[in-house]
Amino acid sequence: MTVDRYAAAEGFYKLAMAYAPVPDLHIMWLLHLCDAHQEMQSWAEAAQCAVAVAGVIMQVVIFAPVLSFIPAILTYSVWSFVTSETFLQALVGRNDAVWSKEHVASLRKICPIVNTDVSAEASAAEVEGYGASKLTVDSAVKYLQLANNLFTQAELYHFCASIQELIISVYKSRRAYGQLAKCHTSLTNIYESILEQEASPIPFIDATYYRVGFYGERFGKLNKKEYVFREPRDVRLGDIMEKLSHIYEAKMDGSHTLHIIPDSRQVNADELQPGVCYLQITAVDPVMEDEDLGSRRERIFSLSTGIVRARVFDRFLFDTPFTKNGKTQGGLEDQWKRRTVLQTEGSFPALVNRLLVTKSESLEFSPVENAIGMIETRTAALRNELEEP
Repeated sequence: MTVDRYAAAEGFYKLAMAYAPVPDLHIMWLLHLCDAHQEMQSWAEAAQCAVAVAGVIMQVVIFAPVLSFIPAILTYSVWSFVTSETFLQALVGRNDAVWSKEHVASLRKICPIVNTDVSAEASAAEVEGYGASKLTVDSAVKYLQLANNLFTQAELYHFCASIQELIISVYKSRRAYGQLAKCHTSLTNIYESILEQEASPIPFIDATYYRVGFYGERFGKLNKKEYVFREPRDVRLGDIMEKLSHIYEAKMDGSHTLHIIPDSRQVNADELQPGVCYLQITAVDPVMEDEDLGSRRERIFSLSTGIVRARVFDRFLFDTPFTKNGKTQGGLEDQWKRRTVLQTEGSFPALVNRLLVTKSESLEFSPVENAIGMIETRTAALRNELEEP
């Protein structure tokens, strides 16, 4: 039986979020999720889990000295949790005056889940497990180092640089010169790797992204929803089609079959055949922050311009050729192009491999605009070749 690792990872994620007010269980499920991602070789997602764990510990060690000022308005169960004698003894004084709210904010730029507000309805009872005595600066450093190693495997060196700065601040305060020497050597290697990525004539691609639409009652909660999947950079469209086909064919019963929609045309769910479950899988490109989405130019050079930046994406797009007479392809005078821009619930890399599409917008380019865009693309390609040394 084919295991749905995407669903399994999301299960760990939901459990981690449910226990967010309880550091012990929150960390435990984040570490289970980290292990699951490492088994899938989803290094960036595993690194995000390690960052989230470090963020939880950083918040505890930073705010522990002010726990005694929590107002008495809290319920007895919460009060007993935060004022437990052993809990306070384990935490007070463990920050070493190293980190502040600004350091947590810098970590949140890598992993937005860090410092997220917790629902007041969630349980906050004191539990035994991970142990308050392990919520220390040293344990936070351990998970920051794990995140650094995982981001290195993912070749996301910008994140590594930010993490090393947090670790260096700890060793500076302790005058641990041997550890500082190792950190600065590592930081030198990180910056050299960034320079190598920027100098490469081939644009750096850390991952591939695919929009997957689910249509069919057999998909349950996924029905009529779209997700963007983040996959390793060597995963091609055929690979993910085969992978998802194996996962969801195993979930079909005798009265349902699975069908892959082979193109990116707009789908009207009401016109699909009953008893058939449809997957529409489309390769999408991440959108840069300063990118002109209304440009007529093809996007083959859009990711190669400028320096390599931190690879954080929450918008994606794909182009679909069409004609007004219903055909996909036509003559130059009939060929239109539809550009679809997707907004996801959160940004990649995330703690999970897929994110829900929350917004979709489309732009249409007429045959004349489409032709001008093709000319602009070829001109840019020729200019790029002539300017190369």
